[in-house]
Amino acid sequence: MGKGLLFRNEIDRSYRDALPCAIAHGACVCYDEISLKPLTFPQPVYLIGTWKEDSAPNFALVTWITFCSVDLPTLMFASRGKKLTRELVRKNRVFSANLVTVPMLRTADYFGTHSGYNSDKCRETQAAFVRGALLDVPVLESSPRVYECELTDMRESGDGCIYIGTVRNILADRALNDTAYTKIDMGVLDPLIYAPGRYYRLSGEIGEVGCSQIRL
Repeated sequence: MGKGLLFRNEIDRSYRDALPCAIAHGACVCYDEISLKPLTFPQPVYLIGTWKEDSAPNFALVTWITFCSVDLPTLMFASRGKKLTRELVRKNRVFSANLVTVPMLRTADYFGTHSGYNSDKCRETQAAFVRGALLDVPVLESSPRVYECELTDMRESGDGCIYIGTVRNILADRALNDTAYTKIDMGVLDPLIYAPGRYYRLSGEIGEVGCSQIRL
């Protein structure tokens, strides 16, 4: 039986020119006109910290974030639309990436649903913050792991931009100091997970790398 090819939205329709070849190889082609947004999920949740011109801290919720290099520790995040954080990262050339955990949910959601242009988010939520240990960036005291980053590159793409920063320092809760391979306990960390419109938490470990090699 041939594999089915499912075309779901406008993005996929650019590939319809390939249909004759697919059909010739036994593929069963069907169309589903449901409109799906081009998103990946689930996603981790971080708060990007920058200083405003009046020296007040500003934090923005981002979920498009990951490491892109280890030998030269490099972190990148993406953001789209008109946002104060985008302007401040570009201007200040430094930022903090604060990992969000489940206990930080309400604060993180407030930061993600209120604009920094016309509000002092930390004052309004009474969120405690300090200055970074190495870079001049605001750091949330409630975050168990924070990356102090220096902006090294920006890449425009569509209506968004990718911000690439070299990690100059990492601040971590004592309970998370051991981050060696297989040593990170996600149950202790309790990170907040995002999928479009909702937040989630992890339910537990189900295996480790290499488990497929174990004879059942």
